[in-house]
Amino acid sequence: MASKNLVQGEKGLLCVKCSHLNPGNLTACEYCKTPLFIICKKCEAKVQRALSQCQKCGHRLHKSFLSKLERKMFARSRKITLGQFGLLIILALFMYQAIKVISDKL
Repeated sequence: MASKNLVQGEKGLLCVKCSHLNPGNLTACEYCKTPLFIICKKCEAKVQRALSQCQKCGHRLHKSFLSKLERKMFARSRKITLGQFGLLIILALFMYQAIKVISDKL
């Protein structure tokens, strides 16, 4: 069955993974088997996966890109990750350039 790029509405539920339009009575996409609903962690209401906030309590359902990045970059670990090493290099280069500009002005 081919995927349809249609908006979500009266015709069914749009899968967030493959954009397949599913009948409203299904709980998983009939094309890729991705769940169409998630449970709100705050009020435990069943909410469509395509929505960003719970319709019942307004709780944010998905984490933002920055919070995911922060969790990956600054996880509690004794080892320095590649991302942390990259940030240290960028910070060191920035500080070097700042010191160089300040010393040239003196």
